[in-house]
Amino acid sequence: MGHQFARAALAASVTVGGLVACGGGGDQAGPPPVLDNARELVVSTVESADVPADGGSSVPGTTVGGATEVSELPAPDASQYVGSNRVVNLWVGPAGETSSIDVWGRRTFTNGPILLVEGLGFGEASDYFAAPPEYSLVIVGAGAGPDGVELAGLFNTSDADQVTTIYTNDDAQGAVWAPNLWEAAAGDTALAPLPPQPGMGLVLLYAANTRSFDESLSAAIGGSSFYVGTGGAQCARQRIEAQGFQPNVLGGTQDVQLELPPGMVTVSLYPWFSPDECDQPVAIDIPVDVPADGTVLVIVYSRDGRTIETLHLPVS
Repeated sequence: MGHQFARAALAASVTVGGLVACGGGGDQAGPPPVLDNARELVVSTVESADVPADGGSSVPGTTVGGATEVSELPAPDASQYVGSNRVVNLWVGPAGETSSIDVWGRRTFTNGPILLVEGLGFGEASDYFAAPPEYSLVIVGAGAGPDGVELAGLFNTSDADQVTTIYTNDDAQGAVWAPNLWEAAAGDTALAPLPPQPGMGLVLLYAANTRSFDESLSAAIGGSSFYVGTGGAQCARQRIEAQGFQPNVLGGTQDVQLELPPGMVTVSLYPWFSPDECDQPVAIDIPVDVPADGTVLVIVYSRDGRTIETLHLPVS
């Protein structure tokens, strides 16, 4: 469907996660504060002899105790914040380690850095947030500040764009993979999924890092990629099939889109590759509450290569 996403142990354990709001400020993204907890604002030490006779400092700022502190650049104007971003933290390191992350907008020539998401733990999703289009958005370790080592960059949305970025890994060595799931795209209906038909609901399934645990998941549940069904011997009909395309396999770089009646439904995953497809024992059953006239994003992932967990996020 034009999306560029990521790729996907004892399967009997399926954890349905809820939305965890961290640093986003709710569905209505408002201007975050301008903060800088990483770098010293003292840029030079000015000896008394270096201070001009009129008492002013040799660089912009104020002179205190022989050091010149430069005032941080001002916050961007509230009217400059556009777009809608959301981040999910699903990165697992080569030793199975996880960590919390922050999202910063790097300072520009005219405005200071902005802290957009703070302390986002593993398995959590931020609220939606906006940012001025000229800012470079980066993921850093929690507490590292705007000048911390960039772990991954984010696509900065604009106008009516809405994107969920998944910070995860694409191999067993913990290499970073940060796919973008487009939920709305101004002027590009091919990039984002269409809303469901009236009276129906849309389920977007995406496997974040299961393929990075291919060997251990294959031993535990028969595979790291899956056919998708909702009961019976036939796999569920995907939206892409109505356009004449072959259905997607969950675990690749594409999502799986199912348009279903609202209410609770069990989405079943079956190991790929098998000639029996969905007419075989179920690897994982996932209960999903399908919203009426709405969309829910269900992210499938593993933190240990032996168990599967899911994170259910409403798409506003």
